[in-house]
Order: sequence, then C-alpha cells, then structure tokens
Amino acid sequence: MYQLKSDDSADLNNQLREHIVAFNAVHFNAERIPVGFKFVNKQNTVVAGIHGQVFGNWLLISWLWCDDKTRGKGLATRLLAELECKAKALGANTAQLDTLDFQAKPFYENNGYQVKYEMRNYPLDGCRYFMEKSL
Repeated sequence: MYQLKSDDSADLNNQLREHIVAFNAVHFNAERIPVGFKFVNKQNTVVAGIHGQVFGNWLLISWLWCDDKTRGKGLATRLLAELECKAKALGANTAQLDTLDFQAKPFYENNGYQVKYEMRNYPLDGCRYFMEKSL
C-alpha cells in the first residue's frame, strides 16, 4: 500500500532531479561539459559572467549577467562570443538560451539569436523567449 504525502521541499525536488538525470544518462550518448567566462575587477570580484554547458551538438546557455556599472561596455558581447567559440571547439553547432521580456532579448537578437518559441503570460503577464543560433 502506498501513502500520498504533500512535500514542497527542495529535498524532494533534488531527489526527483537525481532520479531523472540518472535515467536520462543511460539514454544519452553525450556528456555535459561546463563552460564559462568571467570579468573581474581589481578586487577580483566578478562584475560580469556567462555560464552554460556543451551537451553533444548543443551549447546550452544558463546564465549571462553584468553588474549595473559594467553594462554598455561590451563585456556581455565579449563573454557571449568567447563562450560560443569555446563551445564550437568542443563540438557544438547550435546555441540555445531563454530570456524574459524585461531582460536581454534585443541583445541576443543583435548577436544572431532568433526566437524559436514564446511562452506568453509568463508567469502572469510577461513573456519568456526561447532562442537559438547556429554556431
């Protein structure tokens, strides 16, 4: 007999993720290779950075962030270009990311990314864009 219990914990989330990752690993013939770059200031504090992973033919971009003081200085463009270059060297031929309507959609479009899917009314009245670019 099984008992249904409510569990909103991060622990349950992590357990389920581990099970799915283990299940999927048996079916994927590619490893996930973390890739990232950062800019630091004189105090060695991160002022801008990008991180993702190469997974087979794909560069999956997770995070791109710039401190308010560094925006508009070309750091994000340089980070994106470096990440794409490294990913290509690791075998990626397509990059994928998502961004929200108040974040960086125009920036990514200026760097060759195209919207492949829009999630409207996300989470209530915004929009989430899933974008890709051939490398």
